[in-house]
Amino acid sequence: MTITTPPNNPSASAPRLELKLSESLTARLLMIGAGFILLTEALLFVPTMANYRDDWLMNRLRTAEMVALTSANPRRDGLVGGQSSELIRAADIQSIAILQNPPAQDAAAQTPLRLEIVGAPPRGPIIRVEPEIQTIGTSILGVLATYTAPHGRYLRIIGRPQTNAAIRLEAIVAEAPLKEALLHKTWQVLFSILALSLTIGALIYAALIDGFIRPMRKLTHAIARFSVAPTDASRAFVPTGRSDEIGQAEVAFSSMQEAVRSAFLQKDRLAQLGLAVSKIAHDLRHSLGAAHLVSERLSSVDDPVVRATAPRLERALQRAINLAQSTLSFGKAQERPPEIELIYLSDALDEAADEALTEYKVSWSHDVANDLEVEIDAEHLHRILTNLIRNAAQAIIASGQAGSVRASVKVKHSQIDLHIIDTGPGLPKRVQEHLFTPFAGSGLKGGAGLGLAISLELARLNGGDIILNDTGPKGTDFIVRLVRDQEEVANSKYMA
Repeated sequence: MTITTPPNNPSASAPRLELKLSESLTARLLMIGAGFILLTEALLFVPTMANYRDDWLMNRLRTAEMVALTSANPRRDGLVGGQSSELIRAADIQSIAILQNPPAQDAAAQTPLRLEIVGAPPRGPIIRVEPEIQTIGTSILGVLATYTAPHGRYLRIIGRPQTNAAIRLEAIVAEAPLKEALLHKTWQVLFSILALSLTIGALIYAALIDGFIRPMRKLTHAIARFSVAPTDASRAFVPTGRSDEIGQAEVAFSSMQEAVRSAFLQKDRLAQLGLAVSKIAHDLRHSLGAAHLVSERLSSVDDPVVRATAPRLERALQRAINLAQSTLSFGKAQERPPEIELIYLSDALDEAADEALTEYKVSWSHDVANDLEVEIDAEHLHRILTNLIRNAAQAIIASGQAGSVRASVKVKHSQIDLHIIDTGPGLPKRVQEHLFTPFAGSGLKGGAGLGLAISLELARLNGGDIILNDTGPKGTDFIVRLVRDQEEVANSKYMA
């Protein structure tokens, strides 16, 4: 993954967030609130209109009852001819009749006795309606039928009068006034629903703006500012301390910006370190080359001690020259591919311990057989073992106690587990969490935290691994997992 650091310009302003009104959270909340109110009112609209129709029918039936009473008991001042006629015209009543069951001796008759009081049934289609016994379903079907009623249709309203439950009253009215009243009422209800929806939606939005809209805007602007200058700590977002989902999002963003800021800063430091190392490697390569020439001349000296140590010095200088060259070639310490060869593991251990323990008075031992061979890059193995043995010796010296480093081996078919064991104080918990992370896994004061990271990379280049087997107050045990036969491992992978 490549991390690109954006220009860190404190004066740069955050990108402007321009949203269309239809795309803004404000408009969406308002529309959602109003939409739910509209949906609720729509579900109640048809039952409301059905109830209005039932009331209209009952009013006409009560008006017909008043007219029937005055007709049966006329006053001397002529109410029948005066106010009764006005009631009939106002209610659009075409006819009024009393329906009475036949006498007991005529119980077999199906048609009730009919007594016309006012008018006569009109010509045209007539729909029978009994408001007193209607259910919710029939009321809803009735109001829907009224909306689509053809012109000239009539309603026969039948019900029991309040003054005499033994009879039934019939009133025939035109359906056109009911349809007109329903349409008028429909517009009133619709306008009321719309006004109520907008009002409640605005109230919901006003209630949410402080608790939701503004915090989200603040968080969005903080993200935009952070994208301009992620390494500027002065622009860091501080959570408000809320305990709801928005508060959790604020805490998550705050943690993320700290992690990203640290990553960018570490990347910058690594880039600066790489440049410095490249400069040092450039000059160091020439110095090492000169030292290598001197070491070659030392091999011709007659002193037996010099002759014995000169080859080791030459190999050490050659390894340093190769490392400096790879640093200059790649701009970083990128390891070369391994050059596999068959070497004796005991000899590699002794040579690595001889170099690693030069400055430390720590005892060394191993129980590796002299004839145990391993296929690996000799230089890579030397660097792995040198790093591990040197780290173990440094840990012992830092503890102020005498100690020892030893190596033991366990062979499992084509795999070799080489244990590097010390009697030091063990690794702290904080170091174990980042043990193989460059610049973060050192437990020693002044340590760079690169030795184990380099060793792990080299081990894996050769098909092996490095594992922390155990650590504690009595010491630390690292396992260097090596491949005994590279061809056998390659064949097993191919067969799998």
